[in-house]
Amino acid sequence: MNKKLIFTDLDGTLLNTDKKISEKSEKIIKAFIAQGHYFCFVTGRSLDDALPYYRQLGLNTICICNNGAAIHNPSDPDFDDIFFPINNHAFFKLWACKQIQSNVEYFVIKTKHNTFFNKLPTEKKIKERLNTLFHIDFNQFRDPKKRKHILIYDKQDRRTGILSMIFILKENTNLHEMYYIIKSLTNNLLISHWSIDNRGYESGGQIIIELNHNFANKLNSLKFAQSYYDVLWADTIVFGDGENDVEMLNKTDNSWAMRNANLHALSVSRNITTLDNNHDGVALTLDELFMPK
Repeated sequence: MNKKLIFTDLDGTLLNTDKKISEKSEKIIKAFIAQGHYFCFVTGRSLDDALPYYRQLGLNTICICNNGAAIHNPSDPDFDDIFFPINNHAFFKLWACKQIQSNVEYFVIKTKHNTFFNKLPTEKKIKERLNTLFHIDFNQFRDPKKRKHILIYDKQDRRTGILSMIFILKENTNLHEMYYIIKSLTNNLLISHWSIDNRGYESGGQIIIELNHNFANKLNSLKFAQSYYDVLWADTIVFGDGENDVEMLNKTDNSWAMRNANLHALSVSRNITTLDNNHDGVALTLDELFMPK
């Protein structure tokens, strides 16, 4: 059997709702890796947030983080981390724009290690949505040492690049106008948007906009890993559940949306796991497909 290259999202995919990898999944995945296959994370989490799971499985592969804006290999000290940060000039043009400032309630900036806010959200639904989409744990800011990171990103703070820039828009902001303003300032960024709740933009719901380097997505990082490990599409398998997984699910013939995935992911994926993330869907699919019986 050819070596297989597995990419799995974490939250909603490999992790259960308690944010854990079960003992059953751990055992199956370790046995799969022992057969000589590659098992990689591709996640919206930062490396710091992904590392405990990486170590739990004893991985020695690359780890794709921040939705493809950062590629690491924690097991290899000679591997040079790869980042796709937002250009500083483009960032400060957006940051200084009065039209953007007047329509944005909260600014969020994610770097390699830190998350910066102009002010911490107080609304429960906004905090829950930011945690779901960007894995921002607001409990960390109860620690006074962490609270120092709640500030406007400063021109002097260039130790690590900006991996994503997030706007939480005010109620009833014209989304089409915001796209126009952003594109008029810089037309070389990837723009995505989500609603805070289920009302959606057309019904006046509050909107989140995310800006990334144009190359920073999971699919492009997946292609890098294929080249890095010399594995073809036919031997590449991906698992995901959310909007940020859609491109790689759509591209790969061996794609598996989780049983609990959102409708967009379900619609583009070639396959759907029999079981969801709370019942070891990733591990049991691999066990059924590739493990010797």
